[in-house]
Amino acid sequence: MNLSTTALDRVRTLTRRRPSVAWRRFLALGLALAGLSTFFWPDVGHPAVVAARDLPAGVSLSASDLRLVSLASPVPGTFPDSAELVGRPLASPARAGVPLTDFDLASTSEDQASVAVRVADQGLADVVRLGSRVDVVSSSGEVLAENAAVRETRGQVVVLTLPRLNATRVAAMSLDHALAVTLR
Repeated sequence: MNLSTTALDRVRTLTRRRPSVAWRRFLALGLALAGLSTFFWPDVGHPAVVAARDLPAGVSLSASDLRLVSLASPVPGTFPDSAELVGRPLASPARAGVPLTDFDLASTSEDQASVAVRVADQGLADVVRLGSRVDVVSSSGEVLAENAAVRETRGQVVVLTLPRLNATRVAAMSLDHALAVTLR
């Protein structure tokens, strides 16, 4: 019979003992300090580019016009880096400190244009939202444009971004008649 203890016997003996009161207090203090440190831990937040000052519509953005801030929650369509925005024109005025989104920028594509359309049905104009996709239909039932993006809505007027060829046609038709839009 061998009376020497093995490493396995020592581990079993340690696991059967209750931890001492001092050890439990030390562990509780460590957990409390860890919890307290997370309370003061800075929130990294979500980076977003904002206008450094009030900017008019149509201005080409420069690095001095932009500032990077950290937001508590993400805002859809914001840019995490100002490099993507430098040189791009604003579609609408921007207030200082307000996050810039993809809807605030003018289209960079040469084959795209925005056109204001007076919608025949006020109820439908109230349903159309920013970012919606619509088809534009004349009073005779002719489809003038398909899959146009809504940039802005103001009362019965809806601003749409669509191919330049369709935009001139829609603009000409909207001078004489109110048009209808169908939601996609």
